This record gives sequence, structure tokens and C-alpha cells, in this order.
Amino acid sequence: MNKEKLQAAVLHAAVESPEFLGEGAWHHAWKVEKDDRELVLRIPKDIIYGKPAEFNEEELTAEYAATELYYRSVNQGVKGAAPEFFEFHVSEQLSYTLESFAGKHIDLHELTRAQAVETGKALGEIYRKTEEITHGLDGFGYLHWTEKSGLRGSITGDVRRFLKEESEEHLSDYQELSDARPEFQDDTVNEALKLATELREGGFTQPLLSNQDASPENILINGTQICLIDPFPNIYYPRGMAGNFMNLYETFFIALSETERYKKHQFAKCASNLKAIADGFLDGYSDRDKQVAAEVRGEQLLQLLETAYSHFHLLSGKLPEEARIRYGDKQQIEERLATLAGELKALAASEIGNLTEALKNEVSP
Repeated sequence: MNKEKLQAAVLHAAVESPEFLGEGAWHHAWKVEKDDRELVLRIPKDIIYGKPAEFNEEELTAEYAATELYYRSVNQGVKGAAPEFFEFHVSEQLSYTLESFAGKHIDLHELTRAQAVETGKALGEIYRKTEEITHGLDGFGYLHWTEKSGLRGSITGDVRRFLKEESEEHLSDYQELSDARPEFQDDTVNEALKLATELREGGFTQPLLSNQDASPENILINGTQICLIDPFPNIYYPRGMAGNFMNLYETFFIALSETERYKKHQFAKCASNLKAIADGFLDGYSDRDKQVAAEVRGEQLLQLLETAYSHFHLLSGKLPEEARIRYGDKQQIEERLATLAGELKALAASEIGNLTEALKNEVSP
């Protein structure tokens, strides 16, 4: 990290006593003090996934303004479940964020199963209650910022039509994948995917604020309070982000545990706790509503499909350095495809009955 940048940020933010906390994929972080408060200072990294980071004012402002909105919404839904103080500065010379110090990272390897389930349940409740807060933004999708329009969804138009087209794309992706890779051919998977797309189109009401990135790196605990940091907010069908969470914790992190991006976490060694967090999340998010749980499982199936589909396409052509860091080399990707095929079949077989029942309930008068 450029020491001059740190010194400039400390001076500009008027903070003291920087203590290095660590780094994520995009930022370095320091614990600092200001007005007798403990805060966290984050500065964008110069190198991200092996490539020099290019300054883009609109993209960085959108990222930080979206974080500010998400933190505020979370705290309206569950007080203390996100940093209560957040500010940011963006310029070509100096960019940083400053937020409340909200606790220590959860240790997946030290949790008991009961603690993992309760952690997941708290996260599910945070997701559910945050969705109830009106975001007040136009558009949908990932958040975009311009000086003229401020923060808004990056997509305009008919959100229902967009959702339908996305569903058709999921089914097309499966057809392409199963045609090219016989291990993915399965009647139950084919039928379950169709049910999932029908269920999402019937269950969608309006685009709501949710979070695509609740990885273990972004979950803190302070006493008994679970706190989410460093989100990737979007405005869309919220069950999709709940399904994304389930896919990450039941499959993705475990399957990619040996990659350069994730190997330091040793996710394979705490797979049972990751899955316990997923169990708790589904309970907390659905509030034990079977219809909601089925909708989430349907979205999880679609997310798992897209994980496999993206792996399949990484095998063609030269593998970009960012992809190698995140997914491993081509041999690892090839071997992982067999695992993902098995996971897709197992999830479809376990959930097809619930998806069928949920679809019946959805169309019942």
C-alpha cells in the first residue's frame, strides 16, 4: 500500500492512530480513532485481481453511495446490524471510506454448529427486514451514479419483462451446458429449472434493495450483534439475492476453497459450518414460510446453474488473470465442473417437490 496515500487519507479524514486490519479484494483497511470513536478507514487498492486499478469517479461514487444507502436501510430494519456511521471521499488524487468499527470477523473454524445456525438466522432476518425498508430510488439492477441524476438503478424499463427474459436466458444456458457436457443432462434438473423460473415470475412483486456480497469476510460480530459490512447492493428480485447467499454457503465457497482468492480461509475445513449458516439463513429469511423458502431454493438452483455455466465458458480461450485468481487454472475448473454437476442434480432432486407445491399454491385462487 502506498504510504503517502495512507498519510493523505489520515490527514484528510482527521483521524489518528492507524492500525492495519487487513485487506479484501478491493480495499486495504485500518482501525483509526476520531473524537474518541473507533472507526475503520478503507482505501482502494492499487492492484485488483492482478491488474492496476483505474480511477472512475462515477463507479467509485456509485459503490460508496450504494453502501451508504444499504447501511442506512439495514439499520432501519435491524438497528446495529450495519455500521451506523459512514462517510466517503472520492477524487482522482485520494479516495477512501470511513465507517464505524463494528466488531471482529466471525471465525468459521471456531463456531459450534448451534452458533453457525444462529449466525445464519440473524443474517436471514437482516436480509428480510432490510427488504421492508423503502429505498426510494428509480430504476433497478446494480446501482449507478451520475452528477446529474445521483444514485439510481442502472436499468430502466419494464422490470417484469427483464425478469422474464432473464428466466429464458437461464433455461437457454442450461440447454447449452447440457448439450456440451453430458454430465449435466438430467430430466429432474430440467424440470426443476422450469419450475423455478415459473415460480419467480409469479412471486415477483417489485424490485427491492438487497445485497449480493455477504461473504464471511464481510460478517462481523460484536458481542452477540451480527453486523454486515462492505456490501454489493442492488435493486431487483430479492429472492435472487437470498438464493445467491444459499449457493455461496452450500456450494460456491467450499468448491472454490483451494483457489488463490479463497485459500487463506480454508473453507473446505469448515464446510459443515458454512452449510449450517445456510440452514439458519433460510430459516431467518423465510420466517418459516414454506412458500418463501421454496422461492429461495428455486433461486439457489438458478444461481448454481450459472456458477456451472460460467465455469464452462472459462474453459474456452485464454484464461484472464482475474479469473485464474478467483477460479483457479483450467484443470481446477474442469475438475470442479463435475462437482457442480453433482450438486445441481442433488439440489434439483431434493427441491423439485417443494417447487411443484409452491407453484400450485401460487396459482391457487
